[in-house]
Amino acid sequence: MAYTIQLKNFEKMKRELNEEYMRLINQSQRISAFQAITELVHVTPVDSGRARSSWALNTSKDLIKNHEDTSSVNPTVRLGPVPTDVIETLYITNGTPYIQDLNQGSSLQAPVRFIETTLSKYFKVKGANVRRL
Repeated sequence: MAYTIQLKNFEKMKRELNEEYMRLINQSQRISAFQAITELVHVTPVDSGRARSSWALNTSKDLIKNHEDTSSVNPTVRLGPVPTDVIETLYITNGTPYIQDLNQGSSLQAPVRFIETTLSKYFKVKGANVRRL
């Protein structure tokens, strides 16, 4: 004797669960990115404050903050609504021309590779994370 079970609205339920899964992943990733960028602002060496104030969190690598205003140490954050259809890519950038020099130890205020050290606390690091875009 065979039984047939029909699940009503199964496809709808599957789609809703997938959207919730994507939303949770993206929210978690954003939380880690906020924590990382907050720490990066704190550990960036300061002379004029330009490098510290140039950190940005974006969904596009083309949105690099590079400005002369050093009055604010708050990073620029440009994020839209949390996506539920894909896992989003986030970019933590710093448009200061000498950020790589600072990361390579040109300042006594921060250790060599302070960016990778900070990012590795919040993300799985594979290879070099700091590169010129």
